[in-house]
Amino acid sequence: MNLNTLFKINTVVAGLFGLGFVIAPAAVLAPYGIAQETIDASVMMARWFGASNIGFAVLFWFLSNAPDSAVKTTVAKAMCIGFAVGCLVSIQNQMTGEINVMGWSTVVLYALFSAGYGKFGFGK
Repeated sequence: MNLNTLFKINTVVAGLFGLGFVIAPAAVLAPYGIAQETIDASVMMARWFGASNIGFAVLFWFLSNAPDSAVKTTVAKAMCIGFAVGCLVSIQNQMTGEINVMGWSTVVLYALFSAGYGKFGFGK
Protein backbone atom coordinates (compact mmCIF):
# COMPACT_ATOMS: atom_id res chain seq x y z
CA MET A 1 0.00 0.00 0.00
CA ASN A 2 1.18 3.53 -0.70
CA LEU A 3 0.23 6.85 0.90
CA ASN A 4 -2.23 7.69 -1.89
CA THR A 5 -4.12 4.46 -1.24
CA LEU A 6 -4.23 5.19 2.49
CA PHE A 7 -5.62 8.66 1.77
CA LYS A 8 -8.32 7.11 -0.46
CA ILE A 9 -9.30 4.54 2.18
CA ASN A 10 -9.45 7.32 4.76
CA THR A 11 -11.58 9.38 2.35
CA VAL A 12 -14.22 6.65 2.32
CA VAL A 13 -14.16 6.00 6.07
CA ALA A 14 -14.21 9.70 7.04
CA GLY A 15 -16.84 10.46 4.41
CA LEU A 16 -19.20 7.71 5.52
CA PHE A 17 -18.88 8.54 9.21
CA GLY A 18 -19.15 12.24 8.41
CA LEU A 19 -22.36 11.85 6.46
CA GLY A 20 -23.79 9.54 9.09
CA PHE A 21 -23.06 11.93 11.94
CA VAL A 22 -24.42 14.93 10.04
CA ILE A 23 -27.58 13.28 8.68
CA ALA A 24 -28.49 10.74 11.38
CA PRO A 25 -26.29 11.13 14.47
CA ALA A 26 -28.62 9.18 16.77
CA ALA A 27 -28.68 6.23 14.38
CA VAL A 28 -24.87 6.19 14.20
CA LEU A 29 -24.44 6.41 17.98
CA ALA A 30 -27.13 3.89 18.96
CA PRO A 31 -25.22 0.70 17.99
CA TYR A 32 -22.50 1.69 20.48
CA GLY A 33 -24.94 1.14 23.35
CA ILE A 34 -24.86 4.76 24.44
CA ALA A 35 -27.76 5.75 26.70
CA GLN A 36 -30.56 7.56 24.86
CA GLU A 37 -30.33 10.62 27.10
CA THR A 38 -26.61 10.87 26.29
CA ILE A 39 -27.35 10.55 22.58
CA ASP A 40 -30.02 13.25 22.82
CA ALA A 41 -27.54 15.56 24.55
CA SER A 42 -24.80 14.76 22.01
CA VAL A 43 -26.56 15.36 18.68
CA MET A 44 -25.15 18.86 18.13
CA MET A 45 -21.58 17.77 18.92
CA ALA A 46 -21.99 14.67 16.75
CA ARG A 47 -23.03 16.84 13.80
CA TRP A 48 -19.97 19.07 14.28
CA PHE A 49 -17.83 15.94 14.42
CA GLY A 50 -19.48 14.74 11.21
CA ALA A 51 -18.85 18.07 9.48
CA SER A 52 -15.19 17.84 10.48
CA ASN A 53 -15.01 14.30 9.11
CA ILE A 54 -16.44 15.47 5.79
CA GLY A 55 -13.77 18.16 5.65
CA PHE A 56 -11.07 15.57 6.31
CA ALA A 57 -12.55 13.30 3.62
CA VAL A 58 -12.28 16.10 1.06
CA LEU A 59 -8.72 16.90 2.16
CA PHE A 60 -7.69 13.24 1.92
CA TRP A 61 -9.26 12.95 -1.54
CA PHE A 62 -7.35 15.98 -2.82
CA LEU A 63 -4.12 14.69 -1.27
CA SER A 64 -4.61 11.23 -2.76
CA ASN A 65 -4.49 12.74 -6.23
CA ALA A 66 -1.62 15.17 -5.58
CA PRO A 67 2.01 14.44 -6.49
CA ASP A 68 4.28 13.22 -3.70
CA SER A 69 5.67 16.10 -1.68
CA ALA A 70 6.92 17.20 1.71
CA VAL A 71 3.40 18.51 2.38
CA LYS A 72 1.90 15.03 2.04
CA THR A 73 4.53 13.63 4.41
CA THR A 74 3.82 16.41 6.90
CA VAL A 75 0.08 15.73 6.73
CA ALA A 76 0.81 12.02 7.30
CA LYS A 77 2.80 12.93 10.44
CA ALA A 78 -0.01 15.15 11.72
CA MET A 79 -2.64 12.49 11.05
CA CYS A 80 -0.51 9.84 12.77
CA ILE A 81 -0.41 11.95 15.92
CA GLY A 82 -4.09 12.91 15.70
CA PHE A 83 -5.21 9.32 15.22
CA ALA A 84 -2.94 8.20 18.09
CA VAL A 85 -4.63 10.70 20.40
CA GLY A 86 -8.02 9.53 19.13
CA CYS A 87 -7.00 5.94 19.87
CA LEU A 88 -6.05 6.82 23.45
CA VAL A 89 -9.31 8.72 23.98
CA SER A 90 -11.26 5.78 22.53
CA ILE A 91 -9.50 3.34 24.86
CA GLN A 92 -10.31 5.60 27.81
CA ASN A 93 -13.96 5.69 26.68
CA GLN A 94 -14.03 1.90 26.51
CA MET A 95 -12.64 1.64 30.03
CA THR A 96 -15.54 3.70 31.43
CA GLY A 97 -18.05 1.07 30.33
CA GLU A 98 -20.34 3.68 28.79
CA ILE A 99 -19.84 2.22 25.32
CA ASN A 100 -20.43 -1.42 24.42
CA VAL A 101 -18.04 -3.76 22.64
CA MET A 102 -18.73 -1.98 19.33
CA GLY A 103 -16.53 0.84 20.64
CA TRP A 104 -13.47 -1.35 20.16
CA SER A 105 -13.98 -0.96 16.41
CA THR A 106 -13.27 2.74 16.90
CA VAL A 107 -10.08 1.91 18.81
CA VAL A 108 -8.99 -0.38 15.97
CA LEU A 109 -9.75 2.21 13.26
CA TYR A 110 -7.79 4.90 15.09
CA ALA A 111 -4.88 2.50 15.73
CA LEU A 112 -4.72 1.30 12.13
CA PHE A 113 -4.85 4.80 10.66
CA SER A 114 -2.25 6.02 13.17
CA ALA A 115 0.09 3.16 12.28
CA GLY A 116 -0.47 3.64 8.55
CA TYR A 117 0.17 7.36 8.62
CA GLY A 118 3.12 6.80 10.95
CA LYS A 119 4.69 4.46 8.43
CA PHE A 120 4.52 7.09 5.68
CA GLY A 121 5.16 10.13 7.86
CA PHE A 122 7.94 8.92 10.11
CA GLY A 123 9.22 5.71 8.50
CA LYS A 124 11.83 5.37 5.82
